[in-house]
Amino acid sequence: VPADATAAPDAAPDAPPAIDDDHDGHPAEADCDDHDPAVWQDLAYGFRDADGDGRTVASAGTICSGASLPRGFLVAASLPDCDDTDPAVFDLVNGFIDLDRDGVGAGPLMAVCSNGTLPASFAATGTDCAPGDATAWQVLGYNFRDGDGDGAVIAQAGTQCSGARLPPGFFVDPPANRPFDCDDSDPAIAVPLTVFADADHDGFGAGASQLACTAAGAPPAGFSTSGTDCDDGDPAVWASLAYTAVDFDGDGVTAPASGTRCTSGTLAPPFFAAAHGHDCNDDDPALTRFVVLYPDHDGDGVGAPPRQIACIGDALPAGLVVGGYDVDDGDPAAIEDGDADDIFDLIVNS
Repeated sequence: VPADATAAPDAAPDAPPAIDDDHDGHPAEADCDDHDPAVWQDLAYGFRDADGDGRTVASAGTICSGASLPRGFLVAASLPDCDDTDPAVFDLVNGFIDLDRDGVGAGPLMAVCSNGTLPASFAATGTDCAPGDATAWQVLGYNFRDGDGDGAVIAQAGTQCSGARLPPGFFVDPPANRPFDCDDSDPAIAVPLTVFADADHDGFGAGASQLACTAAGAPPAGFSTSGTDCDDGDPAVWASLAYTAVDFDGDGVTAPASGTRCTSGTLAPPFFAAAHGHDCNDDDPALTRFVVLYPDHDGDGVGAPPRQIACIGDALPAGLVVGGYDVDDGDPAAIEDGDADDIFDLIVNS
């Protein structure tokens, strides 16, 4: 019997040696790249700097690494990069496309990836009124123009796409020594006249003034040189006159009032420019004046307090008189015998 036939079997056979092809001290099963001794572990990153400009973009993942993440892979963010493929551009700048390169752009506001300044084809402002014309970029207002080039101008407000100043033929202020042109399309007509529309043809116009072009200086049909018509729909009236008194009840006595009336040149009743009396009730022609009256109970023609202010006509109401110094209004003779001091006191105290 062979000597080893009865020997006990090997309880733990020798394990095969670990594989480490790149000899970096990390076995293949734990090495993320067993063919590169410089890397052996997967490390997580959250940001990239692929173009090496020191700015990052958010990009999460893992990469087979050595003791630390390789260049261009970072855990923490740096300044943001708008283009991680080009180290020459890294910052977003807002601008407008400037096709004609006049320094003023147009169109929608755009974010441009650049080195921090706008490229030559972009501008910081977007108000170019002529994006394809480098000689014009801003809207300027004008108040006068010479459209037919005859040297005369018209008063016309508007705006014009311009360069640094308005183009020829457009002016903010009236040019010196230039006449006003009544027809800027016809140099043969040159007599301007300020007129107002006269809808009712009564010779008086209304509304905003207009510049009419005439040969002889006379207003054209339907217009007037006067703009004071207070009712341009009624040819019977045209002048607005103020009144200070009215007489609505027609009794010849006015009450104070103020306002204006559209007239044919004169005020007509019941409206008056000056007062005539002081009507206490302009709704009743029988009542025309305020009078202080006293009761006269004894009928002697002299009353006594209490006094009252009444709106009356020509006649005094029955039982009331103007005088109020009767010392005894129950005795018709008492006023003649009354003491002067008593009469004075009665007048003062009433």
